[in-house]
Amino acid sequence: MQRFAMKLRFSGASVEQSGLDLYDGATSFYGFSQAIPIVVHAYMNNEVVSRGTALKGAKVYFGSPRRGSVIFDIITEIQRNPVSTEIGVGSSVAAAVFYDFIKYSFSKACGYLKVKPETSVVEKMRAIDEPFFDELAETLEGSLQRGHRAIDHGVRQITLERPRSELIAFNHRTSEWVHTRDENPEVQIFNGNVTRYNSITGNGRAYIRELRRILPFRPSDAFPEEDKWFLTWSLHGDNVDTKKELVFQASRIDSARGDPKRIILFGCKQA
Repeated sequence: MQRFAMKLRFSGASVEQSGLDLYDGATSFYGFSQAIPIVVHAYMNNEVVSRGTALKGAKVYFGSPRRGSVIFDIITEIQRNPVSTEIGVGSSVAAAVFYDFIKYSFSKACGYLKVKPETSVVEKMRAIDEPFFDELAETLEGSLQRGHRAIDHGVRQITLERPRSELIAFNHRTSEWVHTRDENPEVQIFNGNVTRYNSITGNGRAYIRELRRILPFRPSDAFPEEDKWFLTWSLHGDNVDTKKELVFQASRIDSARGDPKRIILFGCKQA
């Protein structure tokens, strides 16, 4: 069995002076108690689940609270080699991969879009199936909204840390990212090409010319089955001189501060 330690640290003047508000702090603890097992389950099983209680192959628990500070130890016990990494290596390498997976998953879910994997194992996972991490990020939103409750009510910052270094900082900007606006009911027309696609889930990524960026996409319930062929067709043209352009019929989902996060597809066709 492998054992990995993390810390959840609440910081800021209000925390140092009077501690955490009972309700806000408890809600944040609850949010992270959902989010962290969801990410650990994805690491262990290469599967995205929506409930932290579905965790298999590992156990996550709070250590004893530290006296005089608002820092909680979080212990993860890995009971077998993770399916997602396909490795059975020494503890030092396994620790680097585990912490890198945690950091990259939460960074993607919180809008740190320039953060890249630091280990070759997680980078390989990203290269093979980046839409998996997009799906994980979307699944984490509800838990992370609850996790940011203390920040939304006076706490300056929450950090998730590994021994001797920080993994990710949660603050007002990450709160604005995880709190999405309601899906725009208006179906818009976008032009672009597919850069990543998972034929099993139907999720992928596409460069959207109107927004000048690559965005995750997922099909709506109304997306025609026959239109999936266009997604595959466009993907196969991603590395040639002439991009295989598509016209997407999609609704757009933005963060609370107005940044585009993903699109929901209702149909597509060749440009």
